[in-house]
Amino acid sequence: MGPLLLKPNLISPVWSGGAINRLRGIEGDVAYGESFDVSVHRGLVNDVEGGPYNGTPLDELLAGHRAEIMGDLTDDGVIQIITMSAAQSLSVQVHPDEAYAQAHEDDHEKTESWYIVEAEPGATIILGSETDDIDALRAAAADDTIGDKYGRRVPVSEGDFVCVPAGTLHALGAGVLAVEVGSLGFCTYRICDWGRGRELHVRKAFDVLRTQNRPDSVHLGAYDPAAPASVRRGVTHRLFIADVADVRGSWEQELDGRYHVLSCVGGAARVTCAEGSAELTCTRSLLMPASAGSYVVEGNCRVIRSYAACPGEVA
Repeated sequence: MGPLLLKPNLISPVWSGGAINRLRGIEGDVAYGESFDVSVHRGLVNDVEGGPYNGTPLDELLAGHRAEIMGDLTDDGVIQIITMSAAQSLSVQVHPDEAYAQAHEDDHEKTESWYIVEAEPGATIILGSETDDIDALRAAAADDTIGDKYGRRVPVSEGDFVCVPAGTLHALGAGVLAVEVGSLGFCTYRICDWGRGRELHVRKAFDVLRTQNRPDSVHLGAYDPAAPASVRRGVTHRLFIADVADVRGSWEQELDGRYHVLSCVGGAARVTCAEGSAELTCTRSLLMPASAGSYVVEGNCRVIRSYAACPGEVA
């Protein structure tokens, strides 16, 4: 089985920016702030785009070709990739861990990470809480001011990569284009929406909130097509690992019994294996099935290589 390019599922939230439209040549008056690029979560499943499985929903393809795609892994699904373009700040959110998601939502843990593709000068994200005082946080949540009062603001620029573990208070800020690499779940509890009036999920958010979570960014620097080739670690989590590769010419990788997800975040890439090839422009992603054995990324580009962590691989 060759590389699986997937048809993006585009959504236009209230906070949408225009970067996805610009980079993907999407015309019209609707700005798409979210593009679900790799997902088998219910309601968000991508269809295969092109090739022998064109139009097949990814969950159906997994059901019929599980070993070919997943290899030695026994997970319920695949790593999720979402591209987000924000003209306004997203809601302040918290995601559940595996135990809570299974017990209350029939879902999986949502731990995510953000690679910053573009950031306007002065752009920030909320990454954790400035206080451990739960009473103060509850009072601020009651009047929808928790983001302003207690959100831990972290400046971001192109090339930053940050892991957002389940339970972390967080929000993507205005003027940011990010590629999200995340685990299998999609349950989101809004705790603040900046007065927009959308539904909040305060009780459940406080059930899962971990005020001690204050992660920091890995600073990889902006994509520079003249810089030497390199491969650097972006995120290490017990559920997934993401590396950032600056490719100059070609980069060959072994799959080692598990699938990889490749996301182009600079330049353009051609991904080739014995069974076929696919082109990736900036912010597009594909799934490389484990059965391919190996593949080559060609071009002058920056790609994120994401893969599920095997049990015990990450402490």
